[in-house]
Amino acid sequence: MKEARSAIALQAGREAILAAARIEFAKSGFHGTKMRDIAQRAGVSQGLLHHHFQGKEGLWSAVGEQASAEFLTYVSNVVGQETLDADSVPSAIRTYLRYWREHPDAFRINLWRLLDGPTDERKSRSLSLNERAVPLIKRAQHSGLLRADMPAGLVLCVAGSLVQFWLHSRIEMQDAIEIGGEKMPDDETFIRHIMQLIQSSPASEPSGKDG
Repeated sequence: MKEARSAIALQAGREAILAAARIEFAKSGFHGTKMRDIAQRAGVSQGLLHHHFQGKEGLWSAVGEQASAEFLTYVSNVVGQETLDADSVPSAIRTYLRYWREHPDAFRINLWRLLDGPTDERKSRSLSLNERAVPLIKRAQHSGLLRADMPAGLVLCVAGSLVQFWLHSRIEMQDAIEIGGEKMPDDETFIRHIMQLIQSSPASEPSGKDG
């Protein structure tokens, strides 16, 4: 019984550390976060942090893996859909945008990852996510839903980077649009603009069949 309680306490400590690290990393990034700040927020000793995660890189990776798992679960229905139609890609973009709006801590950590995160962890996460998302884009290209004159990965990056910019650079985007004499669009209008950039033209022929 004592061993069971000890195991439960260790697991609770690990979960508290992950939750605290997520907050601290979102606030200050990898290099700006101190292990003592995480330990203080989690209410545990720094020794317990090292017991569970060995060091800050291990903890950063664990937080990233947790966020990636949550993200993949969130988008699983749109990324894994078997039959594609005209709304498949807009729905995927809509879900991607909505995930970041609902998970601002994960969004901030992702931005920090680009600025100062360890390269190995960034590479691992990139491969994990792109291996799931790029096949959807390729299938949409083969179905004639998306332009096929660009690599599937580039189409994905165009759409994804525009969504990211839409979220983290609202001031700059609003100024650029309003100085041009237009009104800032809502999310759905913005998604339609993205689709105009990446979808096949009405005259184009499908390059294959949906796999």
